[in-house]
Amino acid sequence: MVNAIKPFGLPVPAHRPATAEASALLPGALTNADTDQQLIALWLRRPNLSADTHRAGAKEASRFLMWCSTLNIGLRDVRYEHLIAYSEFIADPQPADQWVSAVKYPRADPRWRPFSGKLGARSQLQALIVLKGLFRWAKSADYLRADPAQLLGRLSPDLPKTVERFLPQAAIPYLIQAVDALPADKPTQLLRRSRARFAIIAYYTTAARLRELVTAHMVSFRLDDGGRWWLHLMGKGSRAGKVPVPHDLVEELKKYRRAFGLSPLPHPSEKTPLLLSTRGPQRPVSSRVVARNVNLVFKHAAKLAEEGGDVHLADRIARASTHWLRHSQLTHQADAGIPLKTIQLNGRHADISTSGIYQHKEDENRHAETTSSTLALYRIIPRE
Repeated sequence: MVNAIKPFGLPVPAHRPATAEASALLPGALTNADTDQQLIALWLRRPNLSADTHRAGAKEASRFLMWCSTLNIGLRDVRYEHLIAYSEFIADPQPADQWVSAVKYPRADPRWRPFSGKLGARSQLQALIVLKGLFRWAKSADYLRADPAQLLGRLSPDLPKTVERFLPQAAIPYLIQAVDALPADKPTQLLRRSRARFAIIAYYTTAARLRELVTAHMVSFRLDDGGRWWLHLMGKGSRAGKVPVPHDLVEELKKYRRAFGLSPLPHPSEKTPLLLSTRGPQRPVSSRVVARNVNLVFKHAAKLAEEGGDVHLADRIARASTHWLRHSQLTHQADAGIPLKTIQLNGRHADISTSGIYQHKEDENRHAETTSSTLALYRIIPRE
């Protein structure tokens, strides 16, 4: 249910459609929803939605209804022009004092605002993609007579030809050095350092997404009949997949489990979360805590790189996040000449074209060929 937005001075959305004509269920309607809030609640209850998809849907639908309430319209009143106006609005929500707050207050706090700032190009596109899905579903349910969002056409991000958010291999030793330098004088600090070391190495070697390891369990590590270890993960869109596990990661798993008082390897029926909280026995840790711990390691590693005289590498590390470790692993696989199909399977990409953005060898070869030719030309240019 979408909360009212009275706390920050905007009109409270009506808990019914904007017009009496719109309030009647359409002939052949496939749900009993007769308000926008009821419809959105049903839309968010679709089976097999991942937590991230549910969260994004709830956030974008809520923002859109709040904006609609300022025009005193509901979903059944929305026209193509409204969607264009909204796409311009999210690029710069105004008036800012009513819509924007850099501080993320709790939803019940009067200072809460729907936006933390202007949405970037990708976030704007994602917002429209979510709304397009909502309108398409509402039309399929016969809640709407027509779907104005279909007039937006095909919405897809312009992917870069190569990924830029990755770390070179020279950065990895700095990360390990930084994590091993974390304090471990107290039992809780030792556990936190052990978890951080395992997380850094696991995210890098498996190219897992942040939530994929947070929601995984120890038994996600499985041995096949050939004696090979695999990490089974639930990825985007609730798609299951598995990635090869190198021997080094198995050894790190053993060390990590021993630090938490567990046997070296998980039992096939063990229910223990993979990333453990340091507070309480065998409790899972949150994505927010993992990201914060990893970012702390990046901060220390950047300082080490700078002290080592590599300011450019230090800058890259300082800007990195957990997801950069995924990009780094897939990039290093591409640099090593691993076939694109294998990279697609390891990255669990639905489209192999996505895997292609990790290939940088072409740029390296082009640069080497060009600069060597330029140097040759320089040698024949008379010097003054």
